[in-house]
Amino acid sequence: MTNISRTADSFAAHAVCMAAGLRDCLRAAQFYTRDMSRVDGLGNAKRSEPPFLSRLVARMARLADGFMTWSTNTAIAVFLPSWRKLPSPFEPGMINAVAAAIRENSLVHNPLFNAYFFRSAVRITERYSEPPYLVLEHRVDGARRLLGVGDAEGDFLARTLLALVEAAPVARVAKPKGPLLANIEANVAIYSIACVALLFAAEEKPMAIHNEDEFFAIVAALIQPRLKEMSALITRRDVAGISKELENIKAMY
Repeated sequence: MTNISRTADSFAAHAVCMAAGLRDCLRAAQFYTRDMSRVDGLGNAKRSEPPFLSRLVARMARLADGFMTWSTNTAIAVFLPSWRKLPSPFEPGMINAVAAAIRENSLVHNPLFNAYFFRSAVRITERYSEPPYLVLEHRVDGARRLLGVGDAEGDFLARTLLALVEAAPVARVAKPKGPLLANIEANVAIYSIACVALLFAAEEKPMAIHNEDEFFAIVAALIQPRLKEMSALITRRDVAGISKELENIKAMY
């Protein structure tokens, strides 16, 4: 019975990873399609007319991007309207639920760990980077499967942050909006914001804020001066140091 259970769990884990990988293939295709759609300058003022081939490629890429976007939005609206919804960090016990979800391998719904860290990365990247950008879900799932549930919230978040940065789900970002992504590796900045937001929400710090985008912006402004130190700790794989830094950041709110 134990062997059968382990086999089923292993199959489910691989199936979840394969599903995430398939979705990422479509995301990568759309990312490069959007990149090609800009080869004619998107109608901006130009010194000279772009070559006919560049205009044709850009036009076809924009048509393909529009079709892919429409198809994705329609499929989500018909089959699972809640799929894109970011799990709110304000939900009571969310940090413990995310930690427990590293054991989940549902074939129907994404594990809560994947849902929170993938969708929060998308929301944060949208705010601090020009399009196009590429966030890969199967890398979030890879980080999840390497983790174990920690005894302390700070330790769990420190190990999670280290695993996510090493997995590098934020594969590509375009021109940064503002200084946040200008001088720090994108995964360090984005996943530091996501982890600290989860930590602050667990402490019921944002008493008057219930909008996730606004909350992420406040967290980003708060931790931006500490990102270089956080990056150095991640480079050294210093889990204890990251935990201490998270505690110091928590005390700043």
